[in-house]
Parts: sequence; C-alpha cells; structure tokens
Amino acid sequence: MKTPRIALLAGVAAGLVVGSPAWAGAKLKIDDESSIDLGFRVQALTIFTDKDLDGDGSFDDETDFRVRRARFRLKGTVNKYMSAFIQTDAGSESGGSGTDMRIIDSWVNLKYNNWVQGFFGQHMAPSSRMATTSSGALMTIDRPNNNTKNLTWGARATNRFATATYADSNDGAISGPNAVRDVGATFFGTGSFSDTMHLKYYAGVYDGVQNATDTDDDNLRTTVRAQMNFFDAEPGYFNSSTYLGKKKTIAIGASFEAQDEVQNTFDAAGVVNGAGDYEYYSVDAFVEWPLGPGSLTAEAAFSDLDLDDATAAATQSQGDGYYFQAGYYINQWQPWFEYEEWDGDADSDLGDYDSFRIGVSYFLKGHNANIKLGYESFSPDQNFTGTNEDEIETIVLGLYTTY
Repeated sequence: MKTPRIALLAGVAAGLVVGSPAWAGAKLKIDDESSIDLGFRVQALTIFTDKDLDGDGSFDDETDFRVRRARFRLKGTVNKYMSAFIQTDAGSESGGSGTDMRIIDSWVNLKYNNWVQGFFGQHMAPSSRMATTSSGALMTIDRPNNNTKNLTWGARATNRFATATYADSNDGAISGPNAVRDVGATFFGTGSFSDTMHLKYYAGVYDGVQNATDTDDDNLRTTVRAQMNFFDAEPGYFNSSTYLGKKKTIAIGASFEAQDEVQNTFDAAGVVNGAGDYEYYSVDAFVEWPLGPGSLTAEAAFSDLDLDDATAAATQSQGDGYYFQAGYYINQWQPWFEYEEWDGDADSDLGDYDSFRIGVSYFLKGHNANIKLGYESFSPDQNFTGTNEDEIETIVLGLYTTY
C-alpha cells in the first residue's frame, strides 16, 4: 500500500520548528594581497518516492537516503588581478570502497576590473539563469527538472526533485565528459549604469560534446548571456534563487548557445550519413521584492532545445518548456511552489511532461543552514516506458549546509 504522502508532508512540516547568509568560509591571510578561503557544502536528503522495484510495471514505495552534494571549496586570491578556485564533490560509489571525491570546478579568474574579467578552466557555462544559480542558494529542494536540457547537463529532463533522470526525455547519444561543467573560457563583466540599473554579461567558448566518430573537426561550444537588474544588483558570476529579503531587485536575462555536429544521424539502414547540430536558448525573469512583513521571490524561464532531429531519441529530448516558481520569506520561514512543463517534438508525445512542487523551508542561519521539505508530482503525457504508471510522487526532507 502506498504511503499517504500528503499526510506525511503535513506531519513532517509540523515538526520542522528548530531556533543572513554569510558565504565566506575560513579565511587565511598570506600577505596584504593574498589569501586562502576554505569552505564546504553538504546536502543530505531523505527521499520517499515511487519506483518499479520488482519489474512488474507498477510502482512500489521506495525510501532512499542520499547525499546530494558533499563538497570542499578552496579559493585562493593572489592579488587583485588573479585568483583561483577548486571544488570537489562526492562521486559514485565504486567497488564497495565508499564514496569517492572528484574535482568538479578548477578555474583561474583573471580580472582587470569588474567590467573585464575572464574565467579559464573547468566551470559552469552560462546556459541559463538556473545554470548560473548557486546550488548553495536554491529556494526549492533543487533546480527545476527542465534545467538539465542544456548540453553539458545531457539534453535531458530529471524528476524526483532532480535526483533521477526521466529516461524518456534523454538523448543518450549526448553527454559531456565533465558532467555539468565544461572546460573553456568565459569572458564576464558586471557594473552599474546608475544606482538602479545594472548589467552583467557572459561570453564563452568550451570543449562541449565532441562527436566520437567525427575525427576531422573540432567543433567548440559557444555560449552568450546577458542579464539586466533594476534596483539592487546581483553582481557576481552566480545568482541566488532567493535572497531571503536581503535584496529588492527585478532581473531580466537571456542566454544562447550552440555547437555543430554533436551527434551522428543515420539513414534507414542504420548507417551514419551526417551529424546533428545543437542549439539552446533561454529567457528568464526574476523578482525579489519586499511585501508586507516579509519578502516575495518569483522566477520564471522559457527554454528551447534543438538537436536537429538527429535521431528518434533526439526528437524526444528536444522541444521547449518553461517553469515558474515563487516563495514568500517571513520570520525564517519560506513556503514555496514550482510548476513546469516540457513539450517535446516526438510525434508520440514521449518525453513530454508537467511537474508540480510545493514545500516549505526553515532557515536556521540563512543559506548557511536550513531545512527543506517538499512534495513533487511528475506526470508524463505518455506512461513511463515499461510501466503502466503515469505519475511519480516524491517527498524529500533535506538538510542543507554551506560556507
């Protein structure tokens, strides 16, 4: 018998009561110009969800414990012109030896001034607002499920609060070697035209996804993004998806990226006869605004993915979609909700879905320490392949820490 998840959500929410984000970790000064800043991030989840455990085509209840992120972060500042950043993350378990750590970020920041900077190495490409939103400053349990439609996230959708891939929306022929990050150079700048008008721009070139069977060309991924803020600025490379009442801002942004020949195309006999290109764009809006005794946060984005109709799987992956999320922060509490849809290009509607989330967060110390509880309903237009099911319900209780 399935767990009554709505009742569980309400029950755990009632038990969340316990007692200004400060992002910097431990800082070691080397000299007047140089320093080392050491930080960490751990996000531990308890997941109650639906899964076909015995292969009979029907969902069973599953309870899973997951460390979503476990990271050490090290920033080294040499002088006002140059700094470097290294970040590790917990990888997959291997051979029963426990959890391995891997390097996910490793870049050098060369800075002439705020308007003229470069990030060189392995880092997040600015494919969208959510791609440039810190995982330590999320409003909901995790990013929207359609956030992973850009290139290095696998041109796919996720579910179960972004802890699992929605297989029917995944083009398995596309995957980057660096899992979410890319290796390359991003030119970045930020500044203000007045006290209430602020701009930041990104323009990058990266390795992207190289077609393994095409050895004649080395096609690079190119990405551009611009974001305009009114009232308060969001001056850094990364945004937050909620500022917990610390900002009054309206932001409008747009991103575009492309890469040629990311996967093969095939003729009717299954013989390679060409290559499919990749294009992705996203437009987004964000608001953080004082309202009554608290603060309203709202964010929306529309994105479009084109994989050149390269394969049948590509038509399931490509298409367009949107998300909208909002929350209200008051007295260390923030109830929130999110809704999203994806409309794929497959004639069968396989890969299409809609998803609804609702939850509440309690902030013990801003983004440094908080508890999140959320419910997600994920519904594809066609039943999940291999099952007779058309909905996955998930409840997640998460403990979030970062410095």
